[in-house]
Amino acid sequence: MRRNEASAAGYEPPRYRAPDDAPWYHVLHGNVPEHQIDVMYGPEVPQGSLTPTHLSHLARLMKYIEPQTNGTHAFVIGNLSRDDTQHEAGHGAISLIFAFRIGGATDHAGRGHPPFAHGIAAVDREVRPASLLEAAITFHRHTMNAGESDSPASAFYRAYVRAVLERPESVSRVLARYVEAFDDLPRLPPSDLSWAWVADAAAQPRQVVIVHDDDEPFGAIASVASRLAAVLFRSNIKWTAISTGREAGIPGGLSVRLVAERHVATEERQGRLLRLEEVPGDEAEIARTVFGARPYGAERERSKPVGWRERYGAQGALDAGAPEGAARTGPEAQAVRREEAAAAAAPAGARAAAAEGEQEERPPVVERPLARRWVWRVVVGASAAVAAAASVLGVLSDPAREEERGDVAAPPAAVMKDEPAIEAPAPPPARVGTSSPEAPPAATGGAQAAQRRGTQRGPARWTRRRTPPPAAESSETAGPTVFDSPPVFE
Repeated sequence: MRRNEASAAGYEPPRYRAPDDAPWYHVLHGNVPEHQIDVMYGPEVPQGSLTPTHLSHLARLMKYIEPQTNGTHAFVIGNLSRDDTQHEAGHGAISLIFAFRIGGATDHAGRGHPPFAHGIAAVDREVRPASLLEAAITFHRHTMNAGESDSPASAFYRAYVRAVLERPESVSRVLARYVEAFDDLPRLPPSDLSWAWVADAAAQPRQVVIVHDDDEPFGAIASVASRLAAVLFRSNIKWTAISTGREAGIPGGLSVRLVAERHVATEERQGRLLRLEEVPGDEAEIARTVFGARPYGAERERSKPVGWRERYGAQGALDAGAPEGAARTGPEAQAVRREEAAAAAAPAGARAAAAEGEQEERPPVVERPLARRWVWRVVVGASAAVAAAASVLGVLSDPAREEERGDVAAPPAAVMKDEPAIEAPAPPPARVGTSSPEAPPAATGGAQAAQRRGTQRGPARWTRRRTPPPAAESSETAGPTVFDSPPVFE
């Protein structure tokens, strides 16, 4: 196994233990000789409020930050609490990063200008624009000498490479001595900040670009970046970084890029783009104009429930004319004014009942015109009359249908003779068989066949028919039916 493969398999970056009240944690990241680009030095985790998640986010930012073409460095303010499930606005973790390309040096693979980045992280500390700007200026002074090639950061990296290759036992001492030089960074007090700004996630752009002059001093750039970070730190906006580098927008949230005029790409000009001098100095204006956020308390006031009468009454008042001095700056401002006017127009008792949820709102009752009501009544009455007529006709037609079924499927006489109230119809005279000797034998067989056909018909509904009482039997019409008496042959 080659040397670089063995070192890559067993590489473990040196760690240090910071004091319990340390305001900043230092992390160094870059090309490790005989290894790869990795963490060079960092604190033990967990330690105090610093967690492995914070360190992982910081290492990821340091890995992808790149200075602009022909630039000496890239400055970044990063959000280390982007994915914290229990994150509370005003109490997250934030970092300052300087990224370099070391001129005149090569890595173990022969590539020139190896990368090196130095980051400092503060967890649950009070982030104010002034204190954050002071930390950025001090940090810049320790790492850069007005952009000289032999800056303190470049000198440290060369010393680190020599120690790794020539005196491995002295690497930890070289790293610790470099970090100790930053003890004059401002000490941020523990945070007692609260949630100040709220914005709709769906309305947030993926990236905000702020353009500055090519020769803009670092102090002016750091001042704007500090004000932006202070607003984002106390908001619900999911953001990743504020960067002067040339890396693409970091996925996972909103990113802000501060870019020189000569480095602005064409696609960046089509998004949300501001000039450096257009960024307001007041935090409330920054929240509104740059990020589309509003004060946290204003959201609660705007969501107060009001009745539909008060709401539409206030809308009519606004349509008639806004009060003098009212600013019309967009749909959100108009919505706020409508709600405020509705709350002022509502009676005190109605507002209290609506706020407590004791009053149930009912929609207005819309009365139909007289002509429409008359037509509606005529249609309903006609429908009822048609339905009644149809039911009467159906009842009257039932006996006739039953009569037809009785005639077609009449029961045989042998079955019906047990019921005294129902008499089987007499067969036609042509088919009546008599007991005289002149009756042919086929007559009796035809009668039996007729009886069989009657019993083989499909099932019919048998009902008792109302028939007039039978007439008195006379000697002229009475006669024996088929097989009423045995034939007599004389």
